[in-house]
Amino acid sequence: MTVVLRWRSRALAAWVALLVCVLLAWAFVPKPALYGDIPFSTLVTDREGRPLKLVPADDGRYRLFTELDDIASVAQEATLLYEDRGFHRHPGVDPFALARAAWTTYVRRTRVVGGSTITMQLARLRFDLDTRSVFGKLVQSARALQLERHYSKAEILEAYLNLAPYGGSIEGIGTASRIYFDKPASALSLGEALALAVIPQNPTDRFPVRAGGRAELLAARERLLGAWVSGVDDTDPGTIARARLVPGFRSPAALPSHAPHFVRDHVRYDQRSLVRTTLDLDLQGLVEARIAAHVERRRRDGIENAAAMLVDARAMEVLALVGSAGFFDAGIAGQVNGVRAPRSPGSTLKPLLYALALDAGLIHPMTLLEDAPRRYAAYTPENFDRGFLGPVFARDALVYSRNVPAVGLLADLGVDRFRGWLQGAGVTDLRPASDYGLALALGGSEITMEELTRLYAALAGGGIWRDFATVPEFMPGTAERLLSKEASFLVLDMLRDVARPDAPARGFDERPTVAWKTGTSFGFRDAWSVGLIGHYVLAVWVGNFDGSANPALVGREAAAPLFFAIADSLPESRPWWAVQDESPEAPGALNLRQVDVCATTGDLPGPHCPRTTPSWFIPGVSPIRVSTVYRAIDIDRRTGLRSCHADDHTERIVYEFWPSNLHDVFRRAGIAIRRPPPWSPDCGLDETSATGLAPRIRSPQRSLVYHAATPSAEEGSVPFSAVVDGDARKMFWFVDHRLVASTKPGESYFWTPRPGRFTVRVVDDLGRAAAETIRVRAFPGL
Repeated sequence: MTVVLRWRSRALAAWVALLVCVLLAWAFVPKPALYGDIPFSTLVTDREGRPLKLVPADDGRYRLFTELDDIASVAQEATLLYEDRGFHRHPGVDPFALARAAWTTYVRRTRVVGGSTITMQLARLRFDLDTRSVFGKLVQSARALQLERHYSKAEILEAYLNLAPYGGSIEGIGTASRIYFDKPASALSLGEALALAVIPQNPTDRFPVRAGGRAELLAARERLLGAWVSGVDDTDPGTIARARLVPGFRSPAALPSHAPHFVRDHVRYDQRSLVRTTLDLDLQGLVEARIAAHVERRRRDGIENAAAMLVDARAMEVLALVGSAGFFDAGIAGQVNGVRAPRSPGSTLKPLLYALALDAGLIHPMTLLEDAPRRYAAYTPENFDRGFLGPVFARDALVYSRNVPAVGLLADLGVDRFRGWLQGAGVTDLRPASDYGLALALGGSEITMEELTRLYAALAGGGIWRDFATVPEFMPGTAERLLSKEASFLVLDMLRDVARPDAPARGFDERPTVAWKTGTSFGFRDAWSVGLIGHYVLAVWVGNFDGSANPALVGREAAAPLFFAIADSLPESRPWWAVQDESPEAPGALNLRQVDVCATTGDLPGPHCPRTTPSWFIPGVSPIRVSTVYRAIDIDRRTGLRSCHADDHTERIVYEFWPSNLHDVFRRAGIAIRRPPPWSPDCGLDETSATGLAPRIRSPQRSLVYHAATPSAEEGSVPFSAVVDGDARKMFWFVDHRLVASTKPGESYFWTPRPGRFTVRVVDDLGRAAAETIRVRAFPGL
């Protein structure tokens, strides 16, 4: 008896020890990652949740993570009913189900039965187990217990529904719902849920888009529907009737792929994510359709490619983006993203140059600029039409895109300053300013459509630069002020006077006012149109990615029709000035005044200005200068000559004293100017030099370094030219007090220098003078 008691006590102690070991082992079972390194897909949608593209996971499979709360309850219940009715009761392994499966499979051998619970199936999927052997089943069971040890039933069911196979390369019920039914898993009907629930058990034979697969799937679904009806007492008969209807299954090959350049290059996303972007699928389709129609219509002119970008300037949200006329068209290198390709911007940078000149106090909208032949060392800019308008107001010079005035503004502003401003405004890959020279004003650099659109959006935002948003939750980085609110407003006010290519010859155009600009690159390689339509910023490019030239690639002819085809189709929006009325950029809130200026000179009117016109003026910034063109002078009635003294024989008559450079343009254009008569011989230089304006040396320039001429040079290498007052008839040039030449107004003299530092002085025939100091270096190699 004692031996028996001792044996029983030892046996009990052994069982207790075993139980303690089991409990300790259970307590210290390591927690595995529920998904490990399994990659997931990304569903990219537009702003309304409409799919743009389902991006495959890194392993090439479609596997979209979906939270359990976002899966319809009928889909969860149907899956449990078909796969594991005791899911919420067992600890991860159902021994009775395993025994029943072993008896059917290995003893009776009537059919193969798995007996795996959902947790066991998750273990097989998660750990990539081979469960066809007894050992494999044991490992699967152990892994299932391990998962149940550390995760809730809801987490396990969620993981299973995200990893279960649904035919082909489709995994996860959220993925299957999107691909087969084009809807989220939360919107699955009973019939659709039952159909999806039976696929994971045999995903190959029940693949609905495979020949014969649909019939096998529907038969299994019918059996599950019977079990559903028998197990649910309160199911509505109408619901059951609808569940018997055969659902339509969409093939994975029919997955949408909208805005491919945008999705590939402009959307940042992580695995296991559904990314809602700022893109508007309706506007994207509109822009794509307009590009396709435009290219087809202009194909006879050799135009085959285009790109466009549409942005909401209020939140800097990208609404539409087309990188090429055909993403899959290898003939145009369609997969190149034209929105990010550096191209020559042509004249589209001029509005930014004018805005900087406004801020620098160089001009106001009615400042008179010179559109006349001019030489800057070896560079002689030309207008697109090869002609000249003569004196032109800054507003008109921008509206009519005159090249020569823009180059003159850049010369006054400084190439280094403009280049530095562009770099600070986010324009990348800029070369040194010396590589561009004054051609930078005319598109001598390269810029991407993204960068250019941001600059125009800054004009719409009152001079504030902000980055784009491609997802609504994205908050652009720190806003930076590039321009004053006043300069931004004035430039846009000018640009809305640019005539549309299809503007009516007469009458009122009821279409929305657009502030826009065209651009044509050198050699006819790029055609641009960029502008603001209400709160939209639209940029359009037409050209070839290989940079090949085409005479048809002119901004106003090739890009502007496409620009307005899109602009006129946009939903109604408020004009840009009304958008600004909601912000401190409203005209009434700006440091702006309208003042009367002389209508012919653009300066503040003097006493003899014949008429005035209003112009915007930035107090404290805009240049203040009283017009000196119209002057009253004393004329001797006896001789008709200009007198240096007023007496009974003189009368005061108003004449036009246009500077020599503009007077020459008037003369070539056949415009008669009432020039003042010569001075009387009785007037000396002391008297004449005290009147009028001193010469203004245009060349040589203090900021340039000149080189001595080569031994074989036939003429000098340094041009001498100056602008003199309207009454001067001759100029005398001195180098270090030595007379070297005399010229007429409008003529240039070319001086042959030697190395050194020199003072160049010009004196007109009335004794007025100006001087510049220049440096001359030895010619390289001498």
